Amino acid sequence: MDKFLITMFLLVSMLMACSPRQEQRMVQEESETIEDVTESDTTLQEGEIRSGMLYVYVCGYVKNPGVYALPQGSRICDALALAGGVDELAKPEVLHQAQLVQDGQTIYVPSQQEIAVSSDDEDDLININEAGKELLMTLPGIGASKAELIINYRNEHGSFQRIEELMDIPGIKEGLFEKIKDSIKVS
Repeated sequence: MDKFLITMFLLVSMLMACSPRQEQRMVQEESETIEDVTESDTTLQEGEIRSGMLYVYVCGYVKNPGVYALPQGSRICDALALAGGVDELAKPEVLHQAQLVQDGQTIYVPSQQEIAVSSDDEDDLININEAGKELLMTLPGIGASKAELIINYRNEHGSFQRIEELMDIPGIKEGLFEKIKDSIKVS
């Protein structure tokens, strides 16, 4: 009987050590969120989103790429800070760092070399006829799937003659176009 109790105690201890609550607490501590995390805040059911929190993927030329939880109202500069900042090869000035983050957003920090290849020296506009997926993802509202749609459309229909042609792509409507039109060009 004593062996049974000891075995049960060890089993329960192991399960508690590996619980999602413990893993979430560790993620919160690693990402150094501003808010204090209470025990009730860390308990999430599968598919549940914690009220008031946004989750963004920060990647590219940052020190610690990964998924970070941010309070609503956070900005891209806050996400970059959680990722440990940018590395020495980054070109963070192409990002609109004061822009509010959106839940599920990918924030890609390009390198100086990537920008040099896809932009003219006299401006920081992204050439949608030459930009790769990662560079397109630096545009507001353009994630991985929309960047792929742009590249696929470009491959199937040839180079864009006007930036307005982006609205011919399913999923890119006038509202999204208005957000990016001042950041793009064709050549």
